[in-house]
Amino acid sequence: MVPPMEKKWFHGWLAAVLLVASILVPPAKAEAAGENLLGNPGFEAGDTGWEKWGSPAVTAAEKHGGEKSLQVKRNTGGASASVSVVPGKTYRVGLWVKFAGTGVTNATIDMDAFGAQQSKELLHFSGSTDWEYRQLLYTPEPDVQYIRLSFWNGTSKDYYIDDAVIRENVDIERPTTPGVWQAEHEPEALKLTWAGSTDDMGVDSYQLSYKKADAADWNTVAVPHQESVTQYTYTLHNLDSYSVYAIMLRAKDVAGNTSDAVMGLEATPGPNLVPDGDLETGSTASWQTTGTVQTTTYDPYSGQYALQLLNESTAKTSEVPVDSHTSYLVSYWSRFNALPPGTFTVTLDVYQGTSAVSHPLYTNATAAWSRSEQEIQIGAAGAYLQLRAGNLSGGDMFMDQVFAGRMPSIPADLSPGAPASFAAGAIDGVSAELEWAASTGPFGVREYKLLYKKTADAVWSSLTVPYISGQSLYNYKLEGLSPESIYDIEVTAVSEGTAVSAAGALQVTTGKMEPVNPNASVEASALLGRLYATVGDAVYTGQHNYYEKPAEWYDTAAELTGYYPALWGSDFAYYTGGDMAELRQAMVDEAMLQGQAGTMVTLTYHQTRPMDPAASGWESVTGDVTEAQMTDIVTPGTALYNQWAAQIDEVAGYLEQLKEAGIPVLWRPYHEMNAEFFWWGARPELFKQLWNNMYDRFTNLHGLDNLVWVWSPNAESSWAYDSAPYYPGHNMVDVLAMDIYNNDYRDSYYNKLVKLSGGRPIAIGENGELPDMQMLREKQPRYVYFMTWSEYLTDKNSISGIQAVYSDSRALNNGETGNGPFIPPPADSYIIDDFEQYGGSDSSLRSKWQRNVSGNAATVTLDTYQLSSGTYGLKLDYTIGNPGYAGVYRSMGKEWPGMEAITFWLQPDGSNRQLAVQFHETNGEVWEAGIKIEGTSPQLVTLPFTAFARPGWSTGGNGVIDPGSIKEFAFYVAQGNGTQGSGTLYIDDVMAVKL
Repeated sequence: MVPPMEKKWFHGWLAAVLLVASILVPPAKAEAAGENLLGNPGFEAGDTGWEKWGSPAVTAAEKHGGEKSLQVKRNTGGASASVSVVPGKTYRVGLWVKFAGTGVTNATIDMDAFGAQQSKELLHFSGSTDWEYRQLLYTPEPDVQYIRLSFWNGTSKDYYIDDAVIRENVDIERPTTPGVWQAEHEPEALKLTWAGSTDDMGVDSYQLSYKKADAADWNTVAVPHQESVTQYTYTLHNLDSYSVYAIMLRAKDVAGNTSDAVMGLEATPGPNLVPDGDLETGSTASWQTTGTVQTTTYDPYSGQYALQLLNESTAKTSEVPVDSHTSYLVSYWSRFNALPPGTFTVTLDVYQGTSAVSHPLYTNATAAWSRSEQEIQIGAAGAYLQLRAGNLSGGDMFMDQVFAGRMPSIPADLSPGAPASFAAGAIDGVSAELEWAASTGPFGVREYKLLYKKTADAVWSSLTVPYISGQSLYNYKLEGLSPESIYDIEVTAVSEGTAVSAAGALQVTTGKMEPVNPNASVEASALLGRLYATVGDAVYTGQHNYYEKPAEWYDTAAELTGYYPALWGSDFAYYTGGDMAELRQAMVDEAMLQGQAGTMVTLTYHQTRPMDPAASGWESVTGDVTEAQMTDIVTPGTALYNQWAAQIDEVAGYLEQLKEAGIPVLWRPYHEMNAEFFWWGARPELFKQLWNNMYDRFTNLHGLDNLVWVWSPNAESSWAYDSAPYYPGHNMVDVLAMDIYNNDYRDSYYNKLVKLSGGRPIAIGENGELPDMQMLREKQPRYVYFMTWSEYLTDKNSISGIQAVYSDSRALNNGETGNGPFIPPPADSYIIDDFEQYGGSDSSLRSKWQRNVSGNAATVTLDTYQLSSGTYGLKLDYTIGNPGYAGVYRSMGKEWPGMEAITFWLQPDGSNRQLAVQFHETNGEVWEAGIKIEGTSPQLVTLPFTAFARPGWSTGGNGVIDPGSIKEFAFYVAQGNGTQGSGTLYIDDVMAVKL
């Protein structure tokens, strides 16, 4: 049981007349720098988080990213989304827009800044029928608290909105990928040329990594980016000749983000096989010539000499013997003294006997020295080659550094080899020990990718195993499998770039999962089996009961729904008065009755501190213990340990009764240990020892083999820490649960619990608001049960909501009562709030009535003077400034069947401002009505439902007030015909009534 968490979401801004138009401002949750602050920027979660006007609709017909976008009809509507911001920081605000048709030449989207100061900037769009992105940078002034993207389609065409962004302007965008390089090959060098990259905030450099293909480590050089340069050239020197090199090229921006890699293999040739290819003998003796061919010292490319071919002359290299099925690199430098030159040819002739195959070589016709290069595959054996140049250009042709060298073979596949010796070792019901040999490849291995699925399924799950340098054999425990199932499993190696190997594959069959107690009873094993059989397909309903009245709320749930909950829960608890042993025995007797009726039994224990008297109450459970005291409690032989042991031995006696009766128990001790409000909390290592001690004593000393052990932390929050350090381990936990209140069913909580569980059943150990069954079905399907905490069943949920959950096709109950669902009797009125329930505590009042923090100041207190009846009324102190409204709201979880109006007692402040009443239906539909605040005499205000209307931004629902399910009620004050300033209203006896 936990105190209710404060609800952190905001709504509403009040118009100056009777109705209120609200702004939905999501919570200022903690974000990593640069993350999008919008919770649903691409409409993948429908219109969640967006306020809509008119009739925009989420559609899958068009999308920029993901699967959906928002279609806004012409002249009919718009939407907005807001986030809180920090003054002084710079934010990037942008989105993608696409028009459904031509004809629009200009459209704008507003960026509104608001708080005590307001301003507006515009994003201008061209009306393109292709997706168009526009953004701006904005730095909030000191009085700005929120910024908002807001749009209304006033054009003549439909348009689509997608992938909106409001984020701190931290550079998280990667540069574009560099162009694929062109290479020039030399025996000890590679000259690489590539097109440059672009980036939203500036490219810093190019990271050029290279290594011999069979080497383990990479060498990296940084080539500086230059804004005026589009083509980059870098030469890798001091390489080994006749070698294959792996090369990766990435762009890096000023923030350190890197682009995708351009990958490739390049080879250096062997030594030059052309005699006197550099002409440095100063003669043409090794060349075959016709016409005038000579060496010259005038402007050689390198060295002292170059070859000069006058017009109408030819030159051939000596014969170069070559090997069959081998590649050769041929290259040379050339220039001409007459431009444009006439006819010239450079040909590589490959001879086999007297027959020759000629390969024309491309030569640049330039006055400057230019290099030509070509790789030739030699097919025949016993061959030789000659390079032949013919000059009919009308001028002189010059050549230098004539080269022919063998090239090593380059693998056609850049991928690593498939992981070898892939095998499965130990296999249980939810995991398999996998093993494989390390892969190698020209680019090395960055990671291994494991894919797995049930053989009958179509969709694969995947995870990544990091590469470890020098490790030749990998072992990995694959968790999260389902018992008694056949799985296909594959493993691939992924290179440093993007290449992926062929897969190693195997098939495993998982076994049955037994409780962690090796001597578990048949009944305990069957209970755990029921939970495993439910994973992913259904959820068991559950209801907690106080041990003083152990059937009260279970029976209430059955009466309301017509179904018996599948789980009955209670508590060994603390002293609440009366005979504690007698109360515990009555609770255990009820547990026996429930278990014998087929209901699953779950028990918890709010244990008092071991040093306190047996008659201690809640203050002991929530009391503190020092580090030294906690250490003594978990250390056998100490006085505190012995006192602790005596407490749990007493509880063991009751559990033994259930064992003897054949009743298995979902045993859930020391819940919510990741917070500080129970004495056993907030010390992870000592808590785990406490759990170990109880497990050992119950299992090995008392032989309680009927227990299925349930570990149940609280959902993490500002007052509940990361739960993982408190996990005792798979050898002492059968089921992992989480206590969730305030409707805080976050995917992040669920995903973390799934990961920690390793495939074991997970559950909702406690809840206030019932979970949404559709949400469980679509997003959190592995929860196997929920357990609603006692009176929260009706305090936090409407009757229709409770009935909807229990009758859902996904819900598993323990049969029908035979009486059908409860139909509430007609009533003349329903109390929304008479302010008597808070015990005179302003803090309790404020935990229920919360200020809308996007508006001006509003403070609620309990008042004992200005009221209608009873002891307490509500005093609402407010301020109207900028943005011109102030309000308070409370959650309901109630229903007002048959009611026709809202009434409340009001003592106004004569301000001539406007007071609006607002309520939200469970389906999200919002209704508002209001009055002018006139005079100072107390009055009874009656607002018929016929006076309520939906604000323009409220969409969905059926357009009809449905008092059958109300989740929120609010009061808002706006300036109206009054002035800015402060005021005070007194309110009492707020009710829904018949007229």
